[in-house]
This record gives sequence, C-alpha cells and structure tokens, in this order.
Amino acid sequence: MRPIRYTDMSDDKKLFHKAISNFTYDVAARGAIRHLHDLGYDSESIRKQLSYPVSLSQIEKEIEEYRNEKCEAENGTPQYEFIRETDAYGKTSFRRVKKDPSAG
Repeated sequence: MRPIRYTDMSDDKKLFHKAISNFTYDVAARGAIRHLHDLGYDSESIRKQLSYPVSLSQIEKEIEEYRNEKCEAENGTPQYEFIRETDAYGKTSFRRVKKDPSAG
C-alpha cells in the first residue's frame, strides 16, 4: 500500500487536513510564541524554547501578526467587522472581514 500524498486528496480532505494542521499549530505554538515574545524573547530564542517544530519564518510571521493586533487594540480601532450574506437558497451567513482603516 502506497502512502497517500497531499496532492492525491480530495478538496474536502485537504480542507480537513488544513483545519487539523491549524488547530495543532494553535495548541502547540501560537500562544507560546506570543507569551515568549511578551517576555522579550527574539525569534531564534523562541524557536529554541518550543518543543513543537516551528520554522523561524512562521515565528516571525506570528510575531508580526501579534504586534499588529496589539497596536490596533491599543489604538482602539476595531480590526474586524461582520458582513451578512445570503446565498441563492436564502441561507443567511456572516463573514468576518478586516476593516479598511481608510473607510472611516
């Protein structure tokens, strides 16, 4: 039996795989990265502290995202808004989108 490759998966399985991967990252690393950054650690030091393998680029991306969130929160500007959408069958759903700061 040959192993299943990511490219051989159906779209539903790819979506599920991505969701599980994101969940694992959230549980294993996201909170730790943010906490260690708050304590003053740099990217390389954070990578050494983590027991879960995370690339340096992922850590730097997470730190940048975290800084942006903190900056927006400190400035008191809401960072997201919800848009109501109705599909062709009449089902209503909400989608979260990042607010455009220039829209006022």
